Amino acid sequence: MHEFAQLLMSIAGLGLPMGLIMVMSGRVRYRNELDTFMRMIAAFCISVIAYWAVGYGLYSGDTIDGFVGLTKGFFHRSDLMLGETDLRRLILFSVPPIAAAAAMVERGRFHGGNFLSLAVAVLIAPVVAHWSWHNSETGAGWLVSRGFQDIGGSNIIFICSGFVGLAISLAVGARAGRFPMQVGRPRGHSPTWYGVGVVAIVFSGTSLTVMQEPSVQEMSAAIYILFIGASFATLSGSFLALIIRKEEASQHVSTSVVAGTVALTSIANFAEPADAALIGMLAGTLSVGFSKILASIELDDPGDLISAFLSGGLVGGLMAPLTKEGFGNSLLDEFVVQLMGIGAIAVWAFGVTLFLALILRVSGLLRVSEIDEKRGLSVTHFGFISEPDFMISNATRNVSREVLSSGARSAEVTRLSSDFSEAIASLHRATNRATERILASTSEPQKGAAMVLRIRLAEDSLRVKAEDILMLLEEIMKPTGSGDISSEQFLSWGQDVLDKLLAPVLEDIDKLARHIPLQAELGELENIIITAAEIVSNGVHQIELLRDLEEAQLDGLFARDHICDLAQLLADKQARIQVLAELRNRPVQIDCPVTSGLTVTGDANVFSRILTLTVEGALNRQLENGMRPVRLELREHSSGQYVVLDCLDTGVTLSARQIRAIRDPLSEDRAIEDLGLRQILPLILASRLVNAMGGEFAISSEHEVGTHLRCRFRKKVKKRQATSRKAA
Repeated sequence: MHEFAQLLMSIAGLGLPMGLIMVMSGRVRYRNELDTFMRMIAAFCISVIAYWAVGYGLYSGDTIDGFVGLTKGFFHRSDLMLGETDLRRLILFSVPPIAAAAAMVERGRFHGGNFLSLAVAVLIAPVVAHWSWHNSETGAGWLVSRGFQDIGGSNIIFICSGFVGLAISLAVGARAGRFPMQVGRPRGHSPTWYGVGVVAIVFSGTSLTVMQEPSVQEMSAAIYILFIGASFATLSGSFLALIIRKEEASQHVSTSVVAGTVALTSIANFAEPADAALIGMLAGTLSVGFSKILASIELDDPGDLISAFLSGGLVGGLMAPLTKEGFGNSLLDEFVVQLMGIGAIAVWAFGVTLFLALILRVSGLLRVSEIDEKRGLSVTHFGFISEPDFMISNATRNVSREVLSSGARSAEVTRLSSDFSEAIASLHRATNRATERILASTSEPQKGAAMVLRIRLAEDSLRVKAEDILMLLEEIMKPTGSGDISSEQFLSWGQDVLDKLLAPVLEDIDKLARHIPLQAELGELENIIITAAEIVSNGVHQIELLRDLEEAQLDGLFARDHICDLAQLLADKQARIQVLAELRNRPVQIDCPVTSGLTVTGDANVFSRILTLTVEGALNRQLENGMRPVRLELREHSSGQYVVLDCLDTGVTLSARQIRAIRDPLSEDRAIEDLGLRQILPLILASRLVNAMGGEFAISSEHEVGTHLRCRFRKKVKKRQATSRKAA
């Protein structure tokens, strides 16, 4: 009975790699799902082959000074008499290669990722397992001979996996758009898929841990210990989620659960319930802290696996001496041995992986191009378009998702998504029919094929921009439970704004689709597709303003503990502001008496956005030639306590209703079509950003005088100056 239970739990352990695959498939964008799935399946298969061919020999061969086993050679494990221990080891050895593949999702090259997975499967897990687990007549590993203990693999497997993922993520860089303004924004497309993967990891990790117990009764006790610890880890993650940010609650809780399960694999065989509860809470809390630290230093952690593995491995490994009686002679000695073993494993896993990853980066085999990253790796690597017949995937998902939501707001957003997707699909079908008709009558087929390729590239650009709009439609207009943006009044106002912003885009796309059948040359079709992409791009910008307006009202979204020199920022942004004005064929005059020293408290990204928005709103009001230039002035207030940003233009005068809408957009919710959203939407967002940074916003507009916008921020006084003033 006991052997049968061990066999069942060994088979259930296969849920560990499958759970990791589900977690990552649910945390990537829809257009990268196939690539992520294939990448991690390949990593699992590579680990199985590496274990059979090389890994078993490196782990169990006759030891060489306790560092590696080499005397058994390759393909030693050729028989089929594999016990449950071999199956358990095979499953655990697959986790670091899968972590290597997970660290490259959405931006890594497929073959480069497979090479790194192979290197990790051969050089990392078998070698450190020999250090810590190998103890037979052929000699013991150098760590286990010093008393290092790792019962369930939390140090060997999961610390290895965490540092492998950390090294690869450091070498490959963050995903496009991940930092800094999107640190807390949830990514991915399937929370359910992600949650099921977490549950699979918990149950499979439990199975692999308790199968080592000598009896069925002790197996039940170990399962009880693991569930207690995982429950307390869940509790700690939920509590921290309420303190830090409600929007990330599910991510924090899931990361805490995985971290708690990892930590308890080292102690479940001998710990008491109170020990499990304490370790679960410590691992869950530390995992959230790791996640925040990695985000603050802009190191991407897809799926939060790096945070979960590192925190769970560290807590489980370091707390093991405290929970097991008779572990050694001295508690301090035991702790030092554990710390030394964890450090050695971390240095080997991180150093080897980083060295190989940097070689791949120098050779150009580590990361895909920016264009491939935007269009999606499923298309780049496998030619698989997730969207059926040019219909963006988000539209179909919105239909099923939003129908379940309450209120007319959901139906309205769903309608906009469907209408926009159908307009893009109609343009695509019209282009295909016109292309086939022109090619059938052309006398130069080679030249025609080249032009068709250019048209397809232009359509790819259009697809990316169209997907951006549909993703924005999915993200915005959701109740957040924080601030006035959760009110039905704001949601209703935003819904009307969204309708007005998208209507001209839909109208222009429909006109272009009707105009395509009249064309007789492929070059004309290409120009139409490029024009459509520009129209959609302008729509993306306007809808992004609305999305940013929502986020600007979230408490704690923008950090105020940073320090920014506005004069230096303006000097850096001056060239880009001039380019923005040249595109509108309008002059801009920028005045600032100093190049540094105007220091305020707040995020530099927010202040940069405020500068751009004020100029954009002024240029949008310059509708006639001969206007005087837009004047942007940054100076210190006469009192010395504030930094003042003034923007003056002589464009179209804002009405009193428009000024009221800028100060309080909800006050004009019934007259959106008369407000000139293109002119005032940038200023609405600018006013919200100024308020988010603790500044003051004022605006006035008079006929033949111009529109004057003023932003005032409290100046950051240096400590030495403040001390001298106090002494005086």
